[in-house]
Amino acid sequence: MAEIFRREAALRRRRKPYADATLSELFHENTKLRRPTIAAVAGQGSYGVREMEAMACAYKRYQSYPQTPLPPIPANLVGPPIANVIAARRSNRNFTSNQLDLTEVSAIMQWSYGVTAEVGLPGGARQRFRAAPSAGALYPAEIYLGVRAVKGLDTGIYHYEVPNASLALLDRGNPVDRLHEICCDQDYVRQAGIVVLITAVLERTKRKYGERGYRYILLDIGHLAENLYLACTALGLAIVTTGAFFDDEAADLLGIDGCDEAVMYVAFIGKSGDER
Repeated sequence: MAEIFRREAALRRRRKPYADATLSELFHENTKLRRPTIAAVAGQGSYGVREMEAMACAYKRYQSYPQTPLPPIPANLVGPPIANVIAARRSNRNFTSNQLDLTEVSAIMQWSYGVTAEVGLPGGARQRFRAAPSAGALYPAEIYLGVRAVKGLDTGIYHYEVPNASLALLDRGNPVDRLHEICCDQDYVRQAGIVVLITAVLERTKRKYGERGYRYILLDIGHLAENLYLACTALGLAIVTTGAFFDDEAADLLGIDGCDEAVMYVAFIGKSGDER
């Protein structure tokens, strides 16, 4: 595996033999930003046609699937001041059996990854900006929902459709048993109203930033996950996240390949029970 390393000056200071390098060390070394490569990684400070297309269409659509429009967020559903929300944010594992309201799901999606503004691009395209920051405004994440208990929503697997703020029903039927197995038998699956599966379409970011783009994707997913936490806290809901899931099985559930698009993070969300 030593041949994978870039033989640059910084590597001469390694204290361990190359043969003893771990996968994480290989990843870190080969995604470093270096002066000789910064121009290629940064696109020399300009956006090409492919990047502008990716910025304008940084989302998937399942238009042929049944769509459930997410309702407008009521004006009184604003939550406490942001300072109070941040102070109150905790992982809350105490779920009740009560159903989530569809307006709550709508607020969670909008406040975590929804469109917040638009600007024009050359050629007439529109660039949509989201609630979470993203490297190069390329927004590699996609959001899928495993729905168990939401008023007005059938059980099943859904995809969050960004442009029109709706949910596309990809697979009808209760997904709890399958998700329970995929998430390493965590009982939160059976208790939460929804299981959120966050994927990344890797090429959206890597086409511009190369291998270093994988780091940016992980950062983007983190920004999105924090927004999920803050949105749920503002709504008085319980949320806990996990990285414990079988990657390929999760990809199979969503009908993605696990390579070009892969599951990166999972969150359990529901009505809150006792205090954290």
